[in-house]
Amino acid sequence: MDFLDTRTRTITGLALDGLYERQKAIASNTANALTPNYHRKEVEFEAQLQKKIQEYDYREEVKVENSNLYRENPAEALKRFDMAQMMFREESEPFVPMLREDATGLDGNGNNVNLEREMMQTAKTGTQYTILSTLLGNSFDGLEQVIKGQ
Repeated sequence: MDFLDTRTRTITGLALDGLYERQKAIASNTANALTPNYHRKEVEFEAQLQKKIQEYDYREEVKVENSNLYRENPAEALKRFDMAQMMFREESEPFVPMLREDATGLDGNGNNVNLEREMMQTAKTGTQYTILSTLLGNSFDGLEQVIKGQ
């Protein structure tokens, strides 16, 4: 595990943001389960997160800039790569979880919230959030040990 990989931490943070927004939508759905004409809300972010993951890999840029050196010694090529230029690279799109209304399966009063489904989503989202936040915390614990020299 690479404790210094900030890209992994960034992607994990984005996933946590998406799960947080999903949990807020589920809470809104649950609170409005009996509200007439309320349409349940969903948060979609997985496809956008996958795009972010694939969007940029600095190792590919190193290969292009230092192709001969990269073939001979990839570790040395990465050391010579100017990471400062990564700081100023433009993001193609901001990461914003998409909130959308689901108007399918309306009941007699125009509401489509199914409390059983919302409770299942709450459990699933909560578990995913816990796992990611634990992994992120472990990453920082490892970084702390490296800094302290333990």
